[in-house]
Amino acid sequence: MSDRHSFLSTTGLIRASSNASTISPATHARPGSTRPGKQTHPRKPKSSAIVTRGGITPLGPAFLVGIAVVLSLLFISSIACAFVGSDADEPPFKGLLDGIAVNNPGIVLLGDNVDVDVDEPSVTIRWTVIGCGSAFVLAGSEGTHGSTACGLPSIPLNVYVDSGDAAAFTYDPGLFPIVNKTGQRIGIQNLCQFDSDHVLDVHEARLYPFDTYQLTSTLRIMSSDSQEPITMSALTTLKLTSSFVISPSDVASYMNTSTNVNEPGRDITIDITRPGEAKFFTLLLFAISWMLTHATMGFIVLAWVTTDEKRVLQYLFFVITVLLVIPQLRNAMPDAPGFDGVLLDSIGFFPQMMSSGMTSVVLLIIIAKRGLESMGRGTKIAEKEEKRAVRSATKGLDRLRRQGSSVDFQHLRSWSRTAFRLENSIAEVA
Repeated sequence: MSDRHSFLSTTGLIRASSNASTISPATHARPGSTRPGKQTHPRKPKSSAIVTRGGITPLGPAFLVGIAVVLSLLFISSIACAFVGSDADEPPFKGLLDGIAVNNPGIVLLGDNVDVDVDEPSVTIRWTVIGCGSAFVLAGSEGTHGSTACGLPSIPLNVYVDSGDAAAFTYDPGLFPIVNKTGQRIGIQNLCQFDSDHVLDVHEARLYPFDTYQLTSTLRIMSSDSQEPITMSALTTLKLTSSFVISPSDVASYMNTSTNVNEPGRDITIDITRPGEAKFFTLLLFAISWMLTHATMGFIVLAWVTTDEKRVLQYLFFVITVLLVIPQLRNAMPDAPGFDGVLLDSIGFFPQMMSSGMTSVVLLIIIAKRGLESMGRGTKIAEKEEKRAVRSATKGLDRLRRQGSSVDFQHLRSWSRTAFRLENSIAEVA
């Protein structure tokens, strides 16, 4: 059988049997087109393989959120450890009382609490009367402030503050009850403690949070029975409160009475300053307030540049929020004084409020200006459209008038000519 192909097979109208299997099946044209469409093959389902970036598998969102939660809990737990072991510290006055009991036994006045009120301004000190040494301690009361050599005084006392004529406090050791089983004395605070109020030196109060205050006071003790003066061994206060750092220093003194008797006493000078943490947080809040104020000034520039009225309204909302936040930041400052014109307010709060307020006023002016401009622009556009419509209508009427008059005259003129020619033709034929 010949291997030659027929004419139809060579022209492609009929395929030869030998190459029928090698030629791809015919493709039909798409509807409405003469180009043959591509043969479509069923797609294989994508494999669920993990996508990597540079050979590294990325972390999923759930894993990242879990890591963030764990780190947050670790941070909170580490900060909370500051409260652990605070009770195990040695009492603040233990070392001082032990030293006095050994080297200089006698009566001691300890300022267990110092309440500083810078708005008054005044200081209230709560004093505790303590005896150190076996000759001055009431039996069964040892162990006060962690010192086994100190306790309640064993002798009745009258305490005079700032050279007062009347005793500020009277101490009677016979008023303390005794426990039946142990024989120990119960140290009732109201029977061994008293308060004294003092006026502060406030020459540097305007420098908050770097303000310092100073207090000087004198105290003396006399026996309630013999009315003889008793020498104090020490006069001191605690060193740190929640809002202030206390720096006491005492010195022995005496006072001449009307009978020329030198009554021994003890003077104390207290310097009061802010702790470092309070200064840090105050300055941090001060800086944040100024940053917010500077941000409001920047919104004026953005509002002037942008043409979106909604953006300007958003800027105005932010500025009003800043006006409400700045006073809260001022109140959040540690033990901040009132709005009495301290330096911090002169260079901070009042300029910040004025700047933010002026920013809100400027934004309102910009909004009002653009609103009026848009209204005027809309009126001008409407007037232009109305004038254009009137002009178009006028041109149309003029055109209709011109077209109507020309059509009528020309039609009459051509009709008369045709009629005249027709009459002449009829006359010639007749």
